[in-house]
Amino acid sequence: MSKKVSPIPRGYRTATPVLTVFDIDSAVAFYQAAFGAELLTRSAAEDNVAVHASIKIGNSIILLKREAPYQGIFTPVSLGGAAGHTHLYVENVDTSWERAIEAGAQVQVPLADTYWGDRSGVLVDGNGHLWSIASKVENVSQDEIARRAQALAVQPLEPVAEFSEIAAGDYAPEAAAGDEVLAAETVAV
Repeated sequence: MSKKVSPIPRGYRTATPVLTVFDIDSAVAFYQAAFGAELLTRSAAEDNVAVHASIKIGNSIILLKREAPYQGIFTPVSLGGAAGHTHLYVENVDTSWERAIEAGAQVQVPLADTYWGDRSGVLVDGNGHLWSIASKVENVSQDEIARRAQALAVQPLEPVAEFSEIAAGDYAPEAAAGDEVLAAETVAV
């Protein structure tokens, strides 16, 4: 009798984010340098161009998929903006923030102490994905959070850069003739 297959693979949670990127290998290198990501798997087409990968940041798995216009799958840069972001809680936000900037991330919202008790900021990577990075620095009651939020209601936060100013950098897409569907072979790294 064969062993029962778990419907949720080991290490995964119910919800797993998938980020669309121009170039899998460049994105993995950036996430390793910026956030200490570990490469778990890499799937490549016959020409060894990566089309999918899985990485682990801390205890969380994130999937990466290559931009595929023929499937309607685009990076935030290609679409001109991001609809969401990935939030990372880290031990030392200041150290992690500097590491990500040194790796090439750009500041979207500056790092600051927030009214809800986090020290937090938002960065953008070369594919246009937003990353908020935070460390809890103060335990704040829900009543105090509400009071502080009300006091700040007249002062909305302003982003540092317009999204259109974000450059693709090392992630610039390379046009693939016809961008035909690629057969992929999964290889655990």
